[in-house]
Formats: sequence, C-alpha cells, structure tokens
Amino acid sequence: MPDASRRRAALPRMIRANSVSRALAVIGDRWSLLMLAAAFQGARRFDDWRRGIGIATNVLAERLNRLVDNGCLVRVPVGEGQRRQEYRLTPMGAAFYPTALMFWRFDRRWSRKRRLQPASLVHTRCSSRTTPTLVCAACRQPVHARDVRYVDGPGAGAERMPPPKVSRRSSVRLDDGAELEMLVGDSIDYFGDRWTQQVLAAFFLGAHRYEEIRAQTRISTNILADRLKLLTEHEMLARRASRTDPARTEYALTAKGMDVYPIILTLMKWGDRWLATRDGPPLLLYHAPCGQHLDPIVVCDACDVELDPREVSFRRAAAAVKRAPAP
Repeated sequence: MPDASRRRAALPRMIRANSVSRALAVIGDRWSLLMLAAAFQGARRFDDWRRGIGIATNVLAERLNRLVDNGCLVRVPVGEGQRRQEYRLTPMGAAFYPTALMFWRFDRRWSRKRRLQPASLVHTRCSSRTTPTLVCAACRQPVHARDVRYVDGPGAGAERMPPPKVSRRSSVRLDDGAELEMLVGDSIDYFGDRWTQQVLAAFFLGAHRYEEIRAQTRISTNILADRLKLLTEHEMLARRASRTDPARTEYALTAKGMDVYPIILTLMKWGDRWLATRDGPPLLLYHAPCGQHLDPIVVCDACDVELDPREVSFRRAAAAVKRAPAP
C-alpha cells in the first residue's frame, strides 16, 4: 500500500455527530438488548439471564462486564457475607425502558412469530391492558415521523466513528429453552446490530440512495449492501426508481419500516440524555402539530400516564403458561 494510502487508512473515520449512533455503540447488539429487556422483567443474577434468555455463559459474562463498564448495570454484593452479587439497573439502564417498550410494540404489530413475547402488558395504575404509545410531552399527541422537524443542535458537527465492538450480525436463537418471555421479540433478527439501526435512522434524516446512506453512516460497502438486502427481504425497505433520475435506484421505507420510528426516537432521546458531549445534543427536534420542542415520552394508551417499569406487569399467553417451570 502506498504511503499516502496508509496515512489515509490510519486517520480516524469521522461521521456526523449522532445520538443514535452513540447509543448503539453501547447497547446495539442482540444479546445486550435482550439482557436489558430481561432486567426489566426481574433478571438480576447470572443464572436469571442464563436460563431466562438461553445465553451461553461466556457470552453472558462478557456482556455483563460491558454493560457494567458502560454504566447501564451495577454490581451489588448480596447474601450472607455478601459473597454473591447481583446486577441492578442504574438510572442510565432504567432509562432504556421506553425503547424496550417500543420494541415490544413493534413486534406485536409486525412479528409473525410471537411465541416468546408476553401476550399483553397491563398498566397496574389503571388496571388496563396497554399498548405503549409514543407521544409529544407538550401536546400529548402521537408522534409520527412526518410531523417532526430537525435542526442542528449545539452538539452538531463531526465525531469519530465508535469502534466496531458490536457490529457483527451474530446469530441468536430464541426458542423454548428460554424461560422468560421477551419484551424484545424476533425483530431482534434485523435490529440486533448497530449498523442495521443506523441505516434505518439515515432514512428518517432524508437519505434514500446508497451514496447518501454511506455518506451519513460511513459504513463499509459490503456491510451496507448486506444491511440493505436484509431490510428489503424483511419488507422494511422497498427499491424504486429514483425520483430525480429514473435510471437510478433508491430505497424507501415501507409502512413497516416507518413504524420503526418510535424505536429510533427513543434511542435518540436516551443517547441525548446519557451520551451527549458538553456541547449538548447534535439534533434538536420540533413537533409540527404543536410547534414545541419535542420531548418524546411513552404513555399508556388507556390513561395517558407515562409508563414506569414498576407499574407494568406481563400477562402471558396460554401456551407460554403451560411451558412455564413449576415454582
């Protein structure tokens, strides 16, 4: 390789500052997403996760260490002599709950295989079955992508691309060996790595063509081609003739793809809150129907109260109850 090429390769890869990208660098792989979701269902000990989601011990140990190092979990000594330890959600980890609920919502609407999802969620405050709904905190109206305006925030600019620690699209088998029903269902097949979600986020920021997506994400060509193929096969994207040059091809979000927006938006809010630089968030969002700064919150569709994990219980399907182990 010529010296000039080596120098260019050694330079840090820069991308547009993006809270979604920062969030996915922390929790953007399948097992980390499943483990955080399981924590909201009571997982605290090593064996709770191992049995609950069917994860191998070596993978579990590595992900627990990573989630502790990143600030989502904390180790707490327990038991006689405090020789054992549990893992508890930190405020940072607990703040991921709205995103977990948006995963559940998406799977309930679009998944064809829901064996391992709770049949319904019950909001104990109002005693109603609830479908978690993303609304604007100011006007309490549901948030749709077409109604949100973006402007550069104080943290706008370029930043180093996070290292690819969790970029591989690994295989996760969710089957009857798992004892927990998951808030995150089989959508993990196409959401469970950070590149796939970054590609989807690029569409909500106006990208349609291969070159536009690559310019926003700086994803390598082979990974981008693979993720576009994956999302097209799962009917999240559709290929079409370019609106400006019919001889060229571009991609558009389908109705299913558009319904990913609440996941992306809650991830952005989480990244803004916990991973922003001193300058502040890279993007500011405004809700067109009310004209206010958009603060997206997840509420119960029955009583309009913001959902708290301590006030949501899981109602299992009849088939799942039969599979449940004896107490």
